[in-house]
Amino acid sequence: MAALATRASALPTLAQRPRVSRRAVIVRAEASNKTFPRDWIKSDPLVPVLGFAGWTIPSTIGVSGFGGQSLFGLFTQSIGEQLAHFPTGPALTDKFWLYLITWHLGLFLTITLGQIGVQGRKQGYW
Repeated sequence: MAALATRASALPTLAQRPRVSRRAVIVRAEASNKTFPRDWIKSDPLVPVLGFAGWTIPSTIGVSGFGGQSLFGLFTQSIGEQLAHFPTGPALTDKFWLYLITWHLGLFLTITLGQIGVQGRKQGYW
């Protein structure tokens, strides 16, 4: 029991622990004349044009996954089918949604990678 009492008394209690003042941690924000650059994206107008062509042209090539048809052809065909019954939208199980999402994901990925490539080339990364 005596060993337990001395061991317990060796540990500081909550009241005995040193406290850190909130004033000790001060974060100072220095005012600077730097502003956020207006052209932070540094977009090149040629990239979206070439990205669109770079995705649309290959997506018109027929592949065996679509029965020899192209993604762009199936997408435009499904748009025409949906416009045939215009006031009613496509059902959630319609293939139109698969073609729409796949085509646009490929388009945006191509444009994004094109922008990264052009800016990387301009800034000397490759």
